[in-house]
Amino acid sequence: MVLSNFSNLTLTNPLELNRWFWLAYVDAYEWVELPNVLGMSTYADGGILASKPYVSGGNYIHKMGNYCQNCHYQIKEKTGDRACPFNYLYWNFVDRHRDAFDENGRVSLMTRKFDEKSPTEQQAIRDSAERFIANLPRGLAK
Repeated sequence: MVLSNFSNLTLTNPLELNRWFWLAYVDAYEWVELPNVLGMSTYADGGILASKPYVSGGNYIHKMGNYCQNCHYQIKEKTGDRACPFNYLYWNFVDRHRDAFDENGRVSLMTRKFDEKSPTEQQAIRDSAERFIANLPRGLAK
C-alpha cells in the first residue's frame, strides 16, 4: 500500500503502476492486480471498489511500520529539502483533488485542514510537491 500511496501522491499513471506490479512480482496475476491496483489502491475506478482514495502522509506510514527507521528525511518537517516527501505530497494531493474530497464525508475534513494552513505554508507545500514530482524519473525500461 505504501507503493500505491506514493503512486497516487506523485500523479503516476495507475496503468503504469499496474504494469510495474505485473513485471515486478511473479504472483501478480491480472485478476488480482486490476481490482487491487486500479480500484482499491489508486482509486482509478472513481470509488467503485473503495470508498476513498488511499493516500496518507508520512506520520501514518511512520506509525504503521518500520519504513522510516533509516530514512534521512525528517518526519516532523512538512516542507523543504529535509521534510518527509509524503507530508507535502499528501497535502498537495488533498488540495489538487479538493472537489472529490469535499464530496466524500470520509475525507472532507482534510480540505478544511488544508485551508486552515497559512497562504505561505500552502504555497510551500505546492512548491515542495511540484519540485519533488518534477524530479522523479518516469517510465519503465522497455
